[in-house]
Amino acid sequence: MPRIKYWLTLFGIFMGLFYGFGQRKYVLAEAFGESISSGILQMLISIALIICIVFLFRQLSRLFQFGYLKAETNVPIDTFVSRGIELLDSIPRLLLIITITAIVDRSIWIVMIIIGITGWSGIARFTRAEFLRIRSLEFVQAAESLGFSSIRTIFKHALPNALAPVFVSIAFGIASAILIESGLSFLGIGVPTDIVTWGSLLNLGRQNLEAWWLIIYPGIAIFITITIYNMIAEASRDALDPKLKS
Repeated sequence: MPRIKYWLTLFGIFMGLFYGFGQRKYVLAEAFGESISSGILQMLISIALIICIVFLFRQLSRLFQFGYLKAETNVPIDTFVSRGIELLDSIPRLLLIITITAIVDRSIWIVMIIIGITGWSGIARFTRAEFLRIRSLEFVQAAESLGFSSIRTIFKHALPNALAPVFVSIAFGIASAILIESGLSFLGIGVPTDIVTWGSLLNLGRQNLEAWWLIIYPGIAIFITITIYNMIAEASRDALDPKLKS
């Protein structure tokens, strides 16, 4: 990528985030306060605005294709992604979720979105490590030495061997999301009080310890659900792992 396009793309991303989210934060907050559908619509508008601004700056780079600015440069995408993951992981997840839920209106959809946004870093880090491991294996190096294209090497050889552990990580992530939602509802800062969840049932049962079944049954339900997702993860690994198929 030419240097000028690289730097203008970075500047476009910054300006897109500024105008897409920074300048529209009150519009987004008001939209999510009205309904989840209007909030998602405004979020899509912000994303479209960011894409348009980045595209505009990338097209603007064509006006500066000369000399030093025209020289090619490597784009450290892996470095940017890794630093972003480390930045997100440096913030305690539960503290970040509690802070966000205190700002926006309480809703089951908002809680789901927040858990998803704060929970992708672990899966992304694991996926990156898995692809780096597979890239150094002999069959991938053999495919590259035979002249296969990068797309064919990735989708035909690397991806099938990386899917199994990634699906296992996703299943464990779902189980972790259930635990987080239950913990938030147990603390009374998750979904609204008029929505019944296992965590809210545990919170109600804590107020009357003599009725032990109010605590036992939701706890058993959480335990069984997490166990099922763990079993699904193991079954997915056995079904998708090419080594086990052969």
